[in-house]
Amino acid sequence: MKGYVVSINGRFVRPGAAKVSVFDHGFLFGDSVYEVVRTVGGQLFAAKQHLARLHASAAAIELRVPRKDDWLLRHLAAMHRRKPRTESYLRLIVTRGEGQLELHPQSCKRPAVIGIAKPLPQWDDEHYAHGCKIVLAGVRRNLKQATDPAVKSGNYLNNVLALMEARREDAAEALMVNAQGLLTECTTSNIFLVKAGVVRTPALEHGLLQGVTRGFVLELCRKLGLPAEEAALTPDDLFAADEVFITSTTRDVMPVGHIGKHKVKLTPGRFTLRIANAFHDVLHDPANLT
Repeated sequence: MKGYVVSINGRFVRPGAAKVSVFDHGFLFGDSVYEVVRTVGGQLFAAKQHLARLHASAAAIELRVPRKDDWLLRHLAAMHRRKPRTESYLRLIVTRGEGQLELHPQSCKRPAVIGIAKPLPQWDDEHYAHGCKIVLAGVRRNLKQATDPAVKSGNYLNNVLALMEARREDAAEALMVNAQGLLTECTTSNIFLVKAGVVRTPALEHGLLQGVTRGFVLELCRKLGLPAEEAALTPDDLFAADEVFITSTTRDVMPVGHIGKHKVKLTPGRFTLRIANAFHDVLHDPANLT
């Protein structure tokens, strides 16, 4: 794992020597939550928003985050400094901790905090110039009443299976629908459509993660005077869209050129480009950097 930095409960360890107990419920049952923070110019971007979502995820599964935010922010910065000098992808994981081999977490007395840093992924320039390819996955998004997608947990098998579908079709992402057939999100990104001058994205109530970049984009639309709405969207809306783009912490704003064999009408379209350019300014705004 060249270029990686790992910490376990605040102690930095060699990646090859990093270990957690096989009885950690994060390993046994996916009983954990996590967040990913990126750096911009060596500083943490939107870290407070990510930590707020970490706490929300932890509260939803009744998991205690054992460190204060000030400590977590300092530790994220330390992880970046220890990594080779590139921009960083910084993952914080809070697991239920070690316990008995049983589903109920009552035997887990001490949550674990694990940090992993690696170089920020560099996506293909062609994806931004001409749009990436996504597919409409056969795998359905988890029900909100089951494993709520609003919780960023270690239980990611649903996303893994959908992304495997995408890779079989040489696609960058897989877009999932819910049990009602409404669009939700991709495996690691949110989806936006533009039709007749209106920017639209699936509403949170339909089962998706409240993406940090998604939130910035919706706010940007308001500031730019672009009509935007969270809505109930179907695959028909997707294929009829003038423009499509995805957003995430590592991708920023990435246009979509193809949905399976269907070619998106405008790639990248003027709305996508305007939003992407405005988001570049957000990335470098000192107010968003720590």
